[in-house]
Amino acid sequence: MSELRVILALARNDFSYFFRTKWLMAVLLSLHLSDMLVVALVYERMMTFDYFTYFVPAVIIMGLFAASMDTGRRIWLALREGVIQYELSLPVSTLGLVIAYLLAGGSAALVYSGSLMAIALIVLPTNAIWSLLILLPFLFVLAMGLAGIAATLAAIASTHGEFFFAFQNVVQVALLVLSTVYYPVEVIQNYLPSFLITVIRANPLSLAAEALRQYAFAGISIEPSHLLSLLLASVPFTMVGAVAYLSALRKFQVDGKL
Repeated sequence: MSELRVILALARNDFSYFFRTKWLMAVLLSLHLSDMLVVALVYERMMTFDYFTYFVPAVIIMGLFAASMDTGRRIWLALREGVIQYELSLPVSTLGLVIAYLLAGGSAALVYSGSLMAIALIVLPTNAIWSLLILLPFLFVLAMGLAGIAATLAAIASTHGEFFFAFQNVVQVALLVLSTVYYPVEVIQNYLPSFLITVIRANPLSLAAEALRQYAFAGISIEPSHLLSLLLASVPFTMVGAVAYLSALRKFQVDGKL
């Protein structure tokens, strides 16, 4: 069996594991549907602009984020429960194993966010379905980048397992708060210093949410520079995650333990 086939088999197995975890799917879907159909409608009455139209596309990105970050939990469990020993015994390199997890994380996140996107298209019809299709590859790259963040946390926490979920929650809160997911940057800049506004604008979650709002749902013509910015903001996370997880695996191979 070639290494590529093993990589794809491992990615398929991890991909299916995400959707076999029924309790996780139920919790995630209930949270995101409540955000989309309850929170957005309630806040709509409190805002001076059309918050429902603003927030529904952001829920799709929040779903992509949550599903991508679950990659870290699966990697952490593989490291802690001995699954990694079996996977390292397969005819696959450590780099191939890392690629398999990142591919699975990106794919699972894209499929999961796709279910939210289908609901969003019902409650908030799109004006440019082709723009939405064009955005999908870039959202996949973003999902892999977020999976890379999750892999980094799993690698860091591999020797401090009790801190993994704390690390994950801190990163999730930081990335979501320092973004335009909840509020427009024009509102945020009235309360935060300029250097944080720069961070918020460069946050890949902000870039992805704005891309969905403007290009898919508002029907504005796609700006290649925006997509390039999204790509450049996502790829470094993938690379850092791959290096961190690869280092953890090589340490495991040398020491026989984490």
